[in-house]
Amino acid sequence: MTPRTSTTGSPRRTAAIGVVAFTVTVATAGVAYAVASIARPAADVAADDAAPLAPAVDADLEVKVPATPVLVDYFPGAEEYTQERSDAFWGAGYHMEDAGALAELWNVSLMEAKGRAGQLLLDGEPVPIAPGSSLDMTDPATIAMLESMAYWDAGYTHEDGVTLGALWGVDAYEAKAMAGKMLHTGHQLPITPSGTPSS
Repeated sequence: MTPRTSTTGSPRRTAAIGVVAFTVTVATAGVAYAVASIARPAADVAADDAAPLAPAVDADLEVKVPATPVLVDYFPGAEEYTQERSDAFWGAGYHMEDAGALAELWNVSLMEAKGRAGQLLLDGEPVPIAPGSSLDMTDPATIAMLESMAYWDAGYTHEDGVTLGALWGVDAYEAKAMAGKMLHTGHQLPITPSGTPSS
């Protein structure tokens, strides 16, 4: 008898492992359902009905509920980040890497850094980091991102990429990459964009 060299084992063993895994999964789901059902009082539960919440306070205490719900701020710096400030930040040509550098400089969250920088721009004040200065211009992925942004920001669309691809004899994906590279380096394309430029 020759020993097996396969790493997968026998078909019976594979089937047995599958049955055990399925059984454990079903058993775990059953236990979770049972635990969840224990917390619901049986008298108040009907089919497709959720259990009423138990009172959180003593019946003798007076409970005052605010007229408007109080929302927990899950995002540090969210109060700094408004749509107007966001538009100012991104419109000035800043990138996420710049926001990260500002957050590190100011020792604040990423969202708060973008909000603060946006407000500085709206107030006509200088931001301590220039737009794009935090980008690694030796990284091919960064350059490809900027070239792609140049294509879309100029107002070119997927359909324009198809047209350019037919003109240059390449597929639409390659045409958009070539066009983005040309736009990023200051060259014009042989067709006008069918969309609206972002700036």
